Amino acid sequence: MSGPTRPGTPRLGRLAVLGAVTAFAMIGLQQALYGPAIPQLREAHGITAAGAATALSVHFAGAIIGVLAMPLARRLGVPDGRFLAWSLIGVAVGALAFPLAPEWPYALLAAFVAGVGFGGLDGGVNQVFTEVYAEGGHGMLNLLHGCFGAGAVAGPIAVGLLPGYGWSFAGCALLALLALPALRTLSGPVRPVRPARRGQPADPTRPADEDGTEAVGRPADVTGARVGARRPAFPVGTALSLGFLLFFVLHVGLETGAAGWETTHLIATGWSAAAAATATSGFWLAFTAARFAVVPLCRRYPARVIVFGCTGLTVLAAAATLVDPIAPVGYGLLGAAVGPLFPTGLAWLAEYRPGLTPTVVAVSMAGGIALPPAIGLAVGVAGPTAIAWAMVLMAVAGLGTVLGLARLRPAGSGPVAPAVDVDAAQV
Repeated sequence: MSGPTRPGTPRLGRLAVLGAVTAFAMIGLQQALYGPAIPQLREAHGITAAGAATALSVHFAGAIIGVLAMPLARRLGVPDGRFLAWSLIGVAVGALAFPLAPEWPYALLAAFVAGVGFGGLDGGVNQVFTEVYAEGGHGMLNLLHGCFGAGAVAGPIAVGLLPGYGWSFAGCALLALLALPALRTLSGPVRPVRPARRGQPADPTRPADEDGTEAVGRPADVTGARVGARRPAFPVGTALSLGFLLFFVLHVGLETGAAGWETTHLIATGWSAAAAATATSGFWLAFTAARFAVVPLCRRYPARVIVFGCTGLTVLAAAATLVDPIAPVGYGLLGAAVGPLFPTGLAWLAEYRPGLTPTVVAVSMAGGIALPPAIGLAVGVAGPTAIAWAMVLMAVAGLGTVLGLARLRPAGSGPVAPAVDVDAAQV
């Protein structure tokens, strides 16, 4: 099946999509390696648990820089494929150097380098996918992020099975190098421009009309649509941008907060450490499975509908974590609810503000760094019950943000033909 395409927007080739999903599985694996490696890191470098945990913070600091580098690279004329190839090399170099570092400061430097590559891939591939699959492409985005989740599930298993954490990081570097030739072919949409009407010079930054000539004298409105198209019935400036940024910060805070504090909460309710850790693995399995499971639903429902449903489900799931006997079920349900939110939310964002993608990815990382420690402060004041209440508060705030964004939708806007066929069989 092949859907209609917009003028000038190519569908990604199979090789490029294969490189993208491999790269995302690799960065999911990379991110998940630091936590399980903490005991071995403490022994190897003679540091405290808190000191070992700084590796992940340094990783995310580098990742924010990598995400924001994508728009800069485009302004400098660097092809997307070349930028992403260098990001893969950054991951490979950092992942190889991290376990080989003779002293802890050098290990942190390696984590920073790997983080920059991580961020370049995260922001860059998300940017290209939200452009190429701008409408109706949330199935492909969920497929992409499902592979990230699969890598995250494999990370702790790899650390536990392989002799030494260094082998896991070496495997991550190998995957990065294997993905490089395929991802090198990935590029964003190209908008052909022909000579403008009335003798005006062509502007390569403006899209062509369907007849191949550039639109002249039609200023773009704030959503990028030309005058004469449906204009939005709302000011899509600061309010819309801040609304999406808040949604993603809350979502990532809920995701990382639940994954990071579930074990502590369940132990406080009487579960053994081993059983609580197993339940946390269940959170990630449900998280990943939901991303794959939602792909066929994306053919029938627009991105905003899936975001509404999943966000509402997070409230019910978070409320279930307040009840001790069913708290593990609540966390599992919470994993399934938050799993599709990030990729589907990006597809929804792309309908109105696709250029905001790098900023959203960067700011969401900052939320993932800040909110889990805030939960820790609450636990220090009110005890482990504060964990479940924090889940409820973030879920309710997320639902409120989504409802607010729904009120900012253009009046009378209807479904738009997909940019490309979103059949997962493209992979």
